[in-house]
Amino acid sequence: MINKKDLKYILILLPISIFAFFSNIWVRPADLMEARNFITAREMIENNNFLIPTLNGFLRFEKPPLPTWFTVGIMKVTGNMTDEYVLRIPVAICSVLFIILLYYFMKLLTKNSFKSFLTAFVGSTTFMLIKTGNENTWDIYTYVFAFGAITFILKGFQENKRKDFVISGIFLAGSILSKGPVGIYGLVIPFFVSYMFVFGVKDLKSNLKKLFLMIFVTTILSSIWVLIVYSKYPDIFLSVLKKEEKTWSTRHTESFIYYIDYFVYMGVWIFFSFMAFIYSWSKKRNNNKDTSKFIFLWNIFVILFLSFIKMKKKRYGIPIYMTSAISVGIICEYYYNKIWNELKKSDKILLNIQGIFLCTVSFAIPVIFFLKGYLSNNISLMYMIMIFIIFISFGILTLNFIIRKKEFSIKFIILGSGILMLITNISTNWFFDRNFIKKTNEIIEYQKIKIVRKNPPISDIYGKYYEIEDVWRIGKNIKNYNENTTLPNKFIFFGDIPKEILKEYKIYKKEIYVKDDGNLAELSYLEKQEA
Repeated sequence: MINKKDLKYILILLPISIFAFFSNIWVRPADLMEARNFITAREMIENNNFLIPTLNGFLRFEKPPLPTWFTVGIMKVTGNMTDEYVLRIPVAICSVLFIILLYYFMKLLTKNSFKSFLTAFVGSTTFMLIKTGNENTWDIYTYVFAFGAITFILKGFQENKRKDFVISGIFLAGSILSKGPVGIYGLVIPFFVSYMFVFGVKDLKSNLKKLFLMIFVTTILSSIWVLIVYSKYPDIFLSVLKKEEKTWSTRHTESFIYYIDYFVYMGVWIFFSFMAFIYSWSKKRNNNKDTSKFIFLWNIFVILFLSFIKMKKKRYGIPIYMTSAISVGIICEYYYNKIWNELKKSDKILLNIQGIFLCTVSFAIPVIFFLKGYLSNNISLMYMIMIFIIFISFGILTLNFIIRKKEFSIKFIILGSGILMLITNISTNWFFDRNFIKKTNEIIEYQKIKIVRKNPPISDIYGKYYEIEDVWRIGKNIKNYNENTTLPNKFIFFGDIPKEILKEYKIYKKEIYVKDDGNLAELSYLEKQEA
């Protein structure tokens, strides 16, 4: 199935996707979800127990362990348990895997290598996919593995080979072990519904036994961890399931139309994705009407399925950006093979809008950097010059192609959109995130708390008011304190010390650090006073 042309396109996509997903893994500090993953992985290694997850010393069954196991793996391989950029390598690799799977899926669906390349190119330059591909949380894993399962289901439908359904079952198990059934619900079921609606049930009937084999493989592989945990902690495990069921209907509840603005989070592909949402328009830009209808319905059903769930966050909408990337890729391939005079009026309008958008972004970014960066002494003159040269040159080049309106102009707008997204993403993310941290650290003249994480204190740490991110920042568990807590002769207290403690203990050392968000963290070293 993979020929020299496919290999060439994959070798082009690899550096593009590596740049997209690896270039920003070192920028941001860990957020709440990443901190939970990193702490759980750290405690697995410290406790030498990789089957029973804990978080700050407490059992943690709210999320399946596969993403944490990947984090454990990178900790073991690199010997690094403290640096976020190292611990994000697994999720970046998983995101690159999605781009390769996306290429392969499109090749199976369309038998067109170039269309597959453009679709994967769009996927690797979609804002929300890049963003979630830089964060080592559970979401991207479950949907990438679900997409892998769909890819091999399609391959199995076409080639009728048992091994494809076995591979699909392994992917599905990986999806379940990443975040339960959400990947199946949000991506796989909408795929089957759309596929049957357009292509009928012939493929399903002829491969029914193989589909049952896939389900069997999925069930066996995904249930092993659940059975182990349930056998050891049945009551706790069931209580967690009930709590999670309630959480999905009571927390982060949003309206049914929450995801209707998804095309905004497509980034540079905003206008293309909006037009792809109009079926009467998009179907005329695809030479295969069944494929066009199938992708359109898949996208619609994904949005509907996710909208039915009360609990919503933008990153939960990852499947929407996966299927939308396919819709946009098909439109891009249609444009790429046209010359300007062959285009319809609406096509020319869309390309002009896209070109003007690229120019606006290219000319606006240097202005923002100059006002917010250079004049505020947050970036050097050399960096400002580099930003100016790159973006102004790109803007002038884009403007030139818009004016010329020739065949190469269309190709430039298509490929240039993705390239501009990558350049903008790395430059703006680096500037806003790193300079915010730099600014707060310059104002507050204390050491960064990450030096504690690299060399955590030996003594036990207690705290009354702290965040789970603090447990990650310090590099050691924080024991909960209340009035009934029995304290040792010597210990460390995180944050403000309750008055009752100071009646019996004295502070012999205090350390103050600045956290990633610019707030202070106090570590007070206490020992019991002599009677």
